[in-house]
Amino acid sequence: MSNDPQSIDAALDRLVAAYDAAGLPPIRPAGDVGAVLAEIRAEIAPLVLPADLERFWQRVDPASITVAPYPRPTDAAFALRTWKTHRDESPGMTPRLLFPVAYESWGFLFVELEDGRGSGGPVFDWAYAGSPFTICFPTLAAYVDLLATMIELDEFVRHELETHSYVEFDPDGRWKDALNVRLSDAQPLLHFGYARELDEGVRSWPEHWLLADGLTPETRRLRGATSTIADLLRRAAAGDAPVATVRALVTSLAGSGAGSRVAIDDGTGVLDVWCPAAVCAYGPSIRSEFEFDVVVRPAPDPVPDWSPEHREAQSAALAHDLARAQAAAMELYAKAFRTTAAAEATAIRPIP
Repeated sequence: MSNDPQSIDAALDRLVAAYDAAGLPPIRPAGDVGAVLAEIRAEIAPLVLPADLERFWQRVDPASITVAPYPRPTDAAFALRTWKTHRDESPGMTPRLLFPVAYESWGFLFVELEDGRGSGGPVFDWAYAGSPFTICFPTLAAYVDLLATMIELDEFVRHELETHSYVEFDPDGRWKDALNVRLSDAQPLLHFGYARELDEGVRSWPEHWLLADGLTPETRRLRGATSTIADLLRRAAAGDAPVATVRALVTSLAGSGAGSRVAIDDGTGVLDVWCPAAVCAYGPSIRSEFEFDVVVRPAPDPVPDWSPEHREAQSAALAHDLARAQAAAMELYAKAFRTTAAAEATAIRPIP
């Protein structure tokens, strides 16, 4: 399958005609998407939108593709907002090379962007709450073409209820088998070969995904500890602002979109560390060991004890006392994110 926009045009023409022939609500032409596409190009640079993804949004209104498999196509503005949220608030959750084209009830379809090294085109599905990145199609055009085929073959059923009617797509569950046949015919794919699933953990990402996120071999290379936590705390208590690399276990963690507040323990002491979202591609994660580059504040305040609020929130939740649980959660949030940590991480590297 080519990533030539003519391929997506032919597939979209088939899909529009199939909807019309089946008497389904028509697929509407796209509105004015020039501004949002220009914003996407600027935001993702030096990465580039594949031609078929850009053409898809130039041709049709995704909201009008109402008879389709889960998850259904989404518009370019929502896709950009989601991509930026993943990049800025949850680095390491999804690679920058994957750009949304469909979203519904926690599930995504992504199209791989072009990075100048031969990427661009394959379509992946993934969902929040932990799932692999699954290769579905070699290109977006292949997805649209199969959808057109399914509509032409009447792989849908109309349901008429007393209060409303709706159209169910693929009632006999044939979409997945057809998808697998088309993917097999297109494999091997550049960078992925015959693979179907990739573990979502950033440590398992292919090299070109890591590079697009700025995770070069140099940034991933372990430096080795240059100090102990005990020594850093001693120097900070004396008024210094020491900078060092420590190797430590994460013993507690509270996270937000801005970053994570963690306690780390290297066996000599425990350090309270703020980890901005920008350095959190590889973690931190609870009960895992990492190498942290840290800057410690001189004469830091004592670490706030949020264990009472944590216990209160858990107790209230078990008692189904929502108001009490929310109050405890707000107190916990205030202690975790409205007080200043003893140190700040400037880089985090995983221990193999």
